[in-house]
Amino acid sequence: MNEYELLKEKQELRGTIYNDFVKAVNKNSIYKSIILREVQNRTAFYECEPYDDAYRCSNDDQFYDTCKKLEHAFKKYYKRIFEKYEVDNITVDIYNQYSCDAGLSVYSDGRVETSNF
Repeated sequence: MNEYELLKEKQELRGTIYNDFVKAVNKNSIYKSIILREVQNRTAFYECEPYDDAYRCSNDDQFYDTCKKLEHAFKKYYKRIFEKYEVDNITVDIYNQYSCDAGLSVYSDGRVETSNF
């Protein structure tokens, strides 16, 4: 994939952390898998599901590693998400190949709670 195709893909991924906050244009990125679904009552609701090879989940160890990467991503970007969408909380559903298998929440004080990983 050339640079132009990657840039076009980035623009098509509206509502993802990749499009909203990541300046680099990458072939594989966990940020492409993090999609804003809605903002309601000062909470941003995200879903994370496999998009490319950066989001591995074919076995429990890979899924756990992916969950930890997602946790790191939200720790890195939560302040910018709060500011951009005028929210105080973030709720995240994390999918493996088939169903919602884990989750996390980020609160206004930066505290992150994880579920099922």
